[in-house]
Formats: sequence, C-alpha cells, structure tokens
Amino acid sequence: MNSKSEPLVFIPNNAQEWLDRVRLDRNLFYNLPDIQRNFKEDATLARDIIIFLAHSYKTDLFGYTNFGINDFCKLMGYKSPNLQKTHPVFEAGMIKPPTLLGHEFKSVFEYTLYRLAANNIPLSRIEKTQIPSMKELNVSFVQIISDIRVSYNVNRPQKRFYSFKLGRGFVENLISFYVTLSLKDYLRVASNKNSGRIKNLYIYLAGMQNVLIYNNTNVLTPNFDLLCEIANIEDQLPKHRKFTLHKYLKNIADNSDLKFQIEFFAEKGQKQAYSIRLIFDSSQLHLEGNKKNLFFKLLNERLRQAFDDQFPQYDDNFELFQQWLTNREYDKELKDRIIRDVYKASFMSEHEKTEDLSLQDLLDSYIKNLNEEKQEDS
Repeated sequence: MNSKSEPLVFIPNNAQEWLDRVRLDRNLFYNLPDIQRNFKEDATLARDIIIFLAHSYKTDLFGYTNFGINDFCKLMGYKSPNLQKTHPVFEAGMIKPPTLLGHEFKSVFEYTLYRLAANNIPLSRIEKTQIPSMKELNVSFVQIISDIRVSYNVNRPQKRFYSFKLGRGFVENLISFYVTLSLKDYLRVASNKNSGRIKNLYIYLAGMQNVLIYNNTNVLTPNFDLLCEIANIEDQLPKHRKFTLHKYLKNIADNSDLKFQIEFFAEKGQKQAYSIRLIFDSSQLHLEGNKKNLFFKLLNERLRQAFDDQFPQYDDNFELFQQWLTNREYDKELKDRIIRDVYKASFMSEHEKTEDLSLQDLLDSYIKNLNEEKQEDS
C-alpha cells in the first residue's frame, strides 16, 4: 500500500457526531411494516428497543449490551412506570406470561424484550420472476436478541439490570448490511400521539439517502401507498391519507437534518395529485462521506457474494474469506473487476488501468476496516 496515501476514515473526528449515528440492519429498513404487523400495539417499543440496542452495540466491545431500565428511558424518552407495569394482555388473567425458572416476563418492557428474543422477525417481500405472470414470495427470519440476562436484588425486584447479546446475523448486518440514521433526529421527530408512525417514516427517508447518492440525485419519488403503509396511515379516503402523510413529512423536514421540499403531482392517467416528489437539500446529503460508506458496503456485498459463489461450502467462514481477500494473486481479475464496478457505482467515476495502485489502496483500506470491525465483534 502507498505509504503516502491518506486512509479512509469512517469515524468522524467529532465523537458526539459518531455517537449520534446509529446503524440499522437494512433488512429491517426494507420491511418496516412487518414490525408493525408482528408486534401490533408493541411495535413502537419493539423498534425503539432495536434502535437502542444497535446504538449501544457500537460502544460495547464484549458482545453484551448492559443497561438499567432507567438508561433506556432516559435515552429513548420513556417513563419507567409505564414500562414496568403489567402488560395489558396479562391483566385479565386469561393469558399467562412466559415464565422461565420462575421469572415472569409480564411487564410491558420485559414481555417485548422476550418476544424480540424468542421469536425471529419474519421479513417478507414479493419479487418479480423471469416469467411476467409469476411472482415470488421471499421470507427471511431475523433474530434480534440471542441471550437475555436479568439481574435484580430479591428485596428490590423492581430495580433491574439487563444484559443482552445480539443475534449473530443482526450483528453481521450492523457491520456490512446497514443503513445509518441520526438518533437525535429519530427522537426529535416524534410526537406523543403519532411517534411510532413518524419514526418509521423517518427511518425510511434516512435510509433512502444512499439511494439518492447511488443515483447521483437529490430527488426522491417514493410510492404514495408505500409511504402510507410504512407510516401506518389507514384512512379510507386518499385525500385524508394525503393530508396525514403531508403532515408527517413536514414534521420530519422541520425537525430533522433531512431537509427536503414536498411536492404532490398528478402523473399521466391520474386525476388527482397523489404522486409525490421529495427534493432534498444537496448540502445536507454529505455526498462524499456517504459515498465512501456506500463504496465500502457495496464492496463488502460484492466480495462476499463472489467468495460464496466460488466456495459455497465455506460461506460462513470469515477466516477463509479474509485469506481469500488478502491473497493478491488469487482471483485477481475477479477482484479487480468488482472493485472497478463498485467504485463506478459509488463515485460515478471510471478508474483507468493506470490507477491500479489507487484501487489496491482501496482494497487494503477495506481489509483493514473489516479486520478492525471483526476484532470489535469478537
């Protein structure tokens, strides 16, 4: 590697800014309505717990996230008594809470935690096939929490401390398959009445920034019905859904760093203006820094996929993947082609053959970053 080349830095110099950024598994970002469908009245709390654990993970070097319920409440804006009371589903006594070794997971907080650990979240999507009349349903299952520890004094059982280990797949995606959002903005856009709906919409818009950067544009044209589904807007009349959606979007534009203008327009064949256009402030997209992050994520996906295709029997072996990466001559043409393609997609620029050294620097920086994150994970 060229000793004079400047390394790619992914942690900002400002520590507070780094702490504010939260990585969220991109599978969850793509399937926000599935969380609502699976957790129903607990969906907002479940999503906030996921965000909290993902935020805590970045400062946890030993694999476990440790906190008291007051820590969660202080950061995420909850009141402890509301989370420690018996969950409504158990109040009538007809349904018994899950119990392990005499410990009942019956509070609002602990029952939601238990569900995040005991049940993998099904994430679904419909995909097109090569046959126009055929569609394919894809369902993947994500485990958020793999281990739970609850510590308390038997004389003061209401004061509890929790320790969690995140699911392996979830952790791997926090490293390589994620979207980034601002915790400050995520909390700031919330309102008491519609906080869960607006937070969902914020997550979607924050995650779509990479799509804007990838396409080298600041204009997003999301599907109207998709946005309504993400924000759980269920009004019968389209004009009422439009009014509510506009209100939520304006809340986000006014109270977060996602600065954008909202335009509704009528597409060809539409009688009313129900198509939507969001025009983002280019200066707020942080294009260069995000392009570097996008480059790393795309490169990781493409290289891992190439390794899995070459050696399907070792698709879960990080050490062999690392050896394959660091062997300069093995599959050299394949690696070079992947780096060139990803660089072009991320930075909208071609690399000439005379820039091979620069491309090798990028691969070296990627391997260095991968090793550092793997050490933290272990």
